[in-house]
Amino acid sequence: MDRMRDALERAKMLVGMEVDEEAALPPPEEQSFFDDINRHCTLNTTQRLYGFAICLAAGLTCTFLSMIVFFHPVKFGVTFTLGNMMALGSISYRSEETI
Repeated sequence: MDRMRDALERAKMLVGMEVDEEAALPPPEEQSFFDDINRHCTLNTTQRLYGFAICLAAGLTCTFLSMIVFFHPVKFGVTFTLGNMMALGSISYRSEETI
């Protein structure tokens, strides 16, 4: 979040806009709340890699198992959708950015 704020401030200075220092900083209580969340919800690179691999493997397994129940439309739809959602969700483990 700070990198985005700094980039915005630099872009404003580059274009010639005046930068208001007081408006650029969020209130302290809001900043400390997000800092606490980011500090407690971080994963290191190894944990991210394991999460990505497990989620991708589970998603691909569900997707391939859905072919077994191909002639049962409800079971096929549920397992195929769950598998694709898990496989796509595994991409979120690869990102190191915090919100």
